[in-house]
Amino acid sequence: MKILDKYIVINYIMGLLPVLFLLLALFSFVALADELEEVGNGTFSQIDAFLVLLYTSPRRIVDLMPVSALLGGLMGLGAMANHQELIAARAAGMSKARMARPLLEAVLMAAALVVFMQTLLIPASERAASELRSKALEETSFGSGGQLEFWTRSGENFVHVSDVLLNRILENIEIYNTDSEGKLRQLVQAQRATIVGNETWLLEGVVETRLDGLAASETLLPVMEWQGLLSEEQANILILPTEALAPHDLVRYIQHLEANDLDTHHFRVIFWQQLSVALTVIAMGLLSLPMLVGSTRAVSASQRIIMGGIIGIVFYLLQQVTGHFAELFRLKPSITILTPVLVLLAVAVIAQFWRGFRMGSGAGA
Repeated sequence: MKILDKYIVINYIMGLLPVLFLLLALFSFVALADELEEVGNGTFSQIDAFLVLLYTSPRRIVDLMPVSALLGGLMGLGAMANHQELIAARAAGMSKARMARPLLEAVLMAAALVVFMQTLLIPASERAASELRSKALEETSFGSGGQLEFWTRSGENFVHVSDVLLNRILENIEIYNTDSEGKLRQLVQAQRATIVGNETWLLEGVVETRLDGLAASETLLPVMEWQGLLSEEQANILILPTEALAPHDLVRYIQHLEANDLDTHHFRVIFWQQLSVALTVIAMGLLSLPMLVGSTRAVSASQRIIMGGIIGIVFYLLQQVTGHFAELFRLKPSITILTPVLVLLAVAVIAQFWRGFRMGSGAGA
């Protein structure tokens, strides 16, 4: 049986990889068109556009992995079904539940890959993409140290940031505010800055220095709101989007917001959406086997692929809808987002033991 287990795992992986690469190529082509529109802005070049496409690929792979897990199973295991190998395994006394064991091992590897990419690869690659995109901002320059240090200009403010914590919190900020003649009139130094609204930032540990001729006055403030620290375009490029944060960084960021009595609901929704991806990969992968066993004579390979694609797309849309519902109606994210995934996983597990489960009608298992 161990030989057959390895054969099932290999066939599943050989079905998963082509589907994943094909979908990745299609979605990357659309993303490349968006990146090429920035060519010519600042020093952003065509090579930079292709590098950004490469750096943002891990995030697209994670987004595509659930539907690829289902279609890959239908492709790889479907080849076994078309050659009557699944029927031969059943005739040899291998139940659907026993067949699901090597399949579970394969989808667990895919889920582990998703977790690895979410935790380590995506934050690093998205940061590299952000630094490349910053070339499109003519008034932004990065330091040469190990930290993410940069200078930028927003309106009449010259902003210096020493580092970015958790990919969203600015650390050791200096804001040089000038008048219409370019003379310094205010210097604001803060230990941290957190974005709390549309171009609204909360500064912590503030030292405000106002200049009036040769006189200077200094004020110490625990917190201060500041409008337009970074423009919307600068924030989109220099600060990672919430979806690109690692789960543990999201937890720490939520704790930081709670410590400052700020709303955390949006970030909790993103956190549970991230956790749901790995479970969805497992559920989708397991669902592919009962869709094949006993259906090869009733349903063609193309019909299985079409049905698998429909299931994948519908479930993806359902996940997006539940996420928006959880955010709009302030529902508990863990229950709202995980319920459809757990239901799908339950259906996939039960189907391994239910002899009557089949895609179409006619052939018996």
